[in-house]
Amino acid sequence: MSKISRLISGFICLCGVALFLYAISDYYVQLRDHCVDQSCEAFYDTPPSSEWLQAHGFNETWFAAAYAGLYGLFGIVYISVGLLIFRKKSSEFIGQLTSIALVTQAFTFNAISFGMQNIHPVLTFCLQLFNNISFGALFTLFFVFPNGRINPGWSRYVLALILTVGTLKGFFPGTAVDIEQIPPLFAAWTVFWMVSLIGIQIYRYRKVLDALERQQTKWAVFGMAVAVSGLLLISMIHIFQDELLQNNPLYLYFSDVVLLTCMMAIPVALLLALMRRRLWDIDPIVNRTLLYGSLSAFVIVIYIVVVWYIGLIFQSGPQWLASLIATGLVAVLFAPVKENMQRRLNRFMYGDNEDPLLVLSRLGEKLVDRLTPQDAWQVVVHTVKESLRLPYAGLSLVQDGEALLVAKEGIVQEQLVELPLIHRGDKIGNLLVCPRSPGESFSPSDHRFLEMLVRQAAAVVQSAKASIDLQRVAEDLRDSRERLVLAREEERRRLRRNLHDDLAPRLAALAFTASAAETLLQSDPAKTKEILIELQTVIRSSVADIRTLVHDLRPPALDELGLIGAVNERINDLCRPVNPPVAGSSLASPNGLQFFLHAPDRLPQLPAAVEVAAFRIITEAIVNVVKHSGATRCDVHLRVDGRIEIEVTDDGLGLREKTEWLGSGGIGLGSMRERAEELGGFCRIESLQPRGTRVLAYLPIIEANQGSVSA
Repeated sequence: MSKISRLISGFICLCGVALFLYAISDYYVQLRDHCVDQSCEAFYDTPPSSEWLQAHGFNETWFAAAYAGLYGLFGIVYISVGLLIFRKKSSEFIGQLTSIALVTQAFTFNAISFGMQNIHPVLTFCLQLFNNISFGALFTLFFVFPNGRINPGWSRYVLALILTVGTLKGFFPGTAVDIEQIPPLFAAWTVFWMVSLIGIQIYRYRKVLDALERQQTKWAVFGMAVAVSGLLLISMIHIFQDELLQNNPLYLYFSDVVLLTCMMAIPVALLLALMRRRLWDIDPIVNRTLLYGSLSAFVIVIYIVVVWYIGLIFQSGPQWLASLIATGLVAVLFAPVKENMQRRLNRFMYGDNEDPLLVLSRLGEKLVDRLTPQDAWQVVVHTVKESLRLPYAGLSLVQDGEALLVAKEGIVQEQLVELPLIHRGDKIGNLLVCPRSPGESFSPSDHRFLEMLVRQAAAVVQSAKASIDLQRVAEDLRDSRERLVLAREEERRRLRRNLHDDLAPRLAALAFTASAAETLLQSDPAKTKEILIELQTVIRSSVADIRTLVHDLRPPALDELGLIGAVNERINDLCRPVNPPVAGSSLASPNGLQFFLHAPDRLPQLPAAVEVAAFRIITEAIVNVVKHSGATRCDVHLRVDGRIEIEVTDDGLGLREKTEWLGSGGIGLGSMRERAEELGGFCRIESLQPRGTRVLAYLPIIEANQGSVSA
């Protein structure tokens, strides 16, 4: 199907070129022989007359060559671009359609085909056919440019209606189906297709096309805008100064030169768009076109108004005086008007990149209100996006070494630029921005604006970030306080249960046993002695239980021996050596496990809570080594450098299931972490390679009024 459509479009283009070559030669002959002294179909304006041509140094040949050359140049430009697009893009529907539209417009837009309409019926039919093909291809191009797809779906019905009405009008002119025969309906239809063309372009640009296709559409619209501007200008001149043009063939000719030159912008723009050449230069071109077009209109209007006004005042005065005054006034006003227009155009297209102080002032006004940190970040993002007319702006903050997106506005594009936010030498985040169009880079003024805005925004972002951090710290403190209260109440409940359910009944039983011994003291001394021996056993057991409770609250060894000595004693209990251990010495347990303690000779004064937490973490770690690791060596490192660093390593089986690290009589893996976190530290357990386990804990040394000297 693609090959067939390519052959058909190529055939249409070839026929169009043939008709153009025939039409331009026939047009030249008709102008020269029939259109100088009388009206003719080939020349729809007032004929110049032979007398006027001779009076100005021209003849019929010059007249015919001038118009044939102008229309021929117009047609050559359209045909050359159409054939070039067909060569490069003939495999795509959009390329075929554009080629047909341009080649057929080469001889259907201007007057060169008018003289052939009544030469032969077959030629007349061919002209009608190509006029309708040109009409259909041009309107369809508006609905499918630049991707060749008609989208949205409802637009096909609008296109079908326009093509149907136009085709009937083209094939059956002057009949009942020619809508031009009903002026009100024809005017309504004209407004309808104009609004439809503009509306579909706006809709497709905003809802359908991607970034690259939007740039292509900008080029096509720019070319069409230049052509329409020229057409409107010449039309206005014909409306208000038609008599002047018709009475002066030179003015008439130059009006056609201006019109056709503007119309040549269409094929050039389409070529750049479809070939995707210099797509990103369209914005500066539009900027300059609007600027100098507006300036030209300003100069013309001021000049005409001043000359007219001075002519009214000095009706009998010389014309050169009015022209001189108008020229001087235009020269004086030109520079400030140009600067003002350039500033307004830049603000419209690029935002306020040349006035950063104004943007900072607006940002400050918005930040005066009481805003949450999230709202403040959103205000910064919104200000950046709107000030530079960007498609996307975002803000990410650095949290725990990772970038977290906290605010954004717009749709992110392929090209994303990250600008670091630096506050007091530290990077706190990134400002994320996308250029106005893919492939486009920021201008030097954009970079200066962004650098200034980033420096000021960093302070705002840091302030909001600090507020969030304070809230998070407050929440962490509240959670820690709740955990401490729960842990304290749980510990109290355990002590109460032990005292109430075990120790209290045992003491009550001791009282009854002592009373029974007292009763039997006289009557049965042997029984009394037996009861007293049993009483001693129970008392010793109760004392041991009381010591266990006290040990759970705070190991007595910490008060007697200090942290290092208590750890040594715990290792001694596990290994049962003959001699007590010293720092740096090795101890062997009965199963062949050797312990090595690496610690300073003396420790600074430590708070009680820190000592207890360090002792519990170390003892639980080494008990787990003995019970679960199957290791032959265990190293215990205890270092103090503004904080206590605990490291217990072994060469055992490594970290396996979590349940295996929860000793029945110990505090367990979870409690080890909780003890460290309660003091603001942390505890991490990890496997070593190729085997072994490491327990690493950091405990901050919190200043306290009371402590013990650990040795």
